[in-house]
Amino acid sequence: MNNQQNWKDDVNLVDDDLSKLLHQPNLSKLISHNPLQKIKRNLLINMIYGVLICLLYLFIIFYFQIWQVQIAISIVLIFSLWALYTAWIQYKKIDISHPLNSSLLVELKRNYKSINHWIKSQQKVAIAIYPISATGGFMLGGVIGSGKSVEAFMNKPEILISLCITLIILVPLCYYLAKWMSNYAFGKHLKTLAQNIKDLETEK
Repeated sequence: MNNQQNWKDDVNLVDDDLSKLLHQPNLSKLISHNPLQKIKRNLLINMIYGVLICLLYLFIIFYFQIWQVQIAISIVLIFSLWALYTAWIQYKKIDISHPLNSSLLVELKRNYKSINHWIKSQQKVAIAIYPISATGGFMLGGVIGSGKSVEAFMNKPEILISLCITLIILVPLCYYLAKWMSNYAFGKHLKTLAQNIKDLETEK
């Protein structure tokens, strides 16, 4: 009887300790509001849209037999495939099943640094791609709208001026739009991740 009672007391003691551990404010927040899980989900959504966009570029390249447009869109497609590949690498790096111990802080820091680096590298490379994408779209729209070849359509000073104006407007607009979309998808969760890192460092 005494052995059975001691066993029950030990079990209750373990349960109490586990309950106290799991109900620590910061640890509870990490479990119920895991920012890495949400970032990983949004990365998956990002990749799905990336695949659809790449398919659209392939359609444009093969359907519209305009070599200038094909070259421009092919460059954009290569960038999109690179962005898709790096997103997949980033997706695979995120391990949301990491144990809740001292290594958690190291893992959170690694992911925070890696995700921020991925976002910034995409933004830097995209700056060089936006002018090519806008030029390709401008030429395609001009050819479809005018019914002329690229050479005939572009052989006017006012058209070249219009292209320059388009680039001046669209390139910054695309950059800030992409930055806003990235912040919308990942910004809030990265802030939560940074706060979790700060809380764990405080507890050390």
